[in-house]
Amino acid sequence: MARMVIPRTAGFLRSNWITPTVLRDGCWIISGSTVFLMAVGGMTRVMDAGLACPDWPLCYGSVLPEQMDQIIFWEWFHRVIATAVGFMTLMLTGLAWWGRTQLPRWLPWATTGALLLVLIQGALGALTVTEFLRFDIVTAHLGTATVFLATLVSIALCLYPRPTVHQAVGYLPWIALGTSLISYGQILLGGLVASQWALHQCLGDDGNTLCQVMHNHLWGVAPTILGVGLLIFATWSRVNFGSSVAYGALAALALVGVQVGLGIATYLMQLEVPLLTVAHLMVGVGLLMSQVITTVLAFRAQVLAP
Repeated sequence: MARMVIPRTAGFLRSNWITPTVLRDGCWIISGSTVFLMAVGGMTRVMDAGLACPDWPLCYGSVLPEQMDQIIFWEWFHRVIATAVGFMTLMLTGLAWWGRTQLPRWLPWATTGALLLVLIQGALGALTVTEFLRFDIVTAHLGTATVFLATLVSIALCLYPRPTVHQAVGYLPWIALGTSLISYGQILLGGLVASQWALHQCLGDDGNTLCQVMHNHLWGVAPTILGVGLLIFATWSRVNFGSSVAYGALAALALVGVQVGLGIATYLMQLEVPLLTVAHLMVGVGLLMSQVITTVLAFRAQVLAP
């Protein structure tokens, strides 16, 4: 009797290889891609290339435009990476539902939420072009990307074993959550400054109403610094700095100093150095993510038995 030969791909078609570790690694890959995407998006803005491709989703009616210069490249490249992130998120969500029997029950729903954010982000990206870089849409585009990144990071962290601490963390999770919201608000204020070119407008005319937009962002520095200081104090009083729960708070302390320095340099240079402006954005995102990490780990921390 002839022996049946099972194709090697048959094992791949089973869902038993879809483990929390696989999904966790997928979240980190998409997170890294999203950080890169945000950096390219920031470069697209400072290069004033947001409308370099006048149509959407194609660029001059094709996937790869024949006329390609430096300005068009940034907008086209931004769309290519965004498409890749969208497909990876779709794949992540599909795997989560396919292997849901051996995954935490919340995971397929969480990845679905991330996919929904990608769809919203895509719609905002289209409106950014069709509405000719309207400032509120551009700011919402940045805000949604940041929430998407925070969602992926949170999902990945929740797929690790629970961190352990020697005493109850008390109010630390709520302080970390509060400082995260402050930093998120500061990112949105920065987005309003950038999307309206408020710094240029204000420096060009002292009476311009956009000066208030820029001043709001400058005033937002104070609660951000105070929030990080309170976070460090709460971490020091409740958690040993050698614990993984404290890593995010320590990173926030370092990043807030770098961010203030970059902000001052960006202001003095009047946004004339693109890499400096993009670095200011990305360090701000990193500061927020460090606080998100502290928030998630603090909420998940479990006290070691005496």
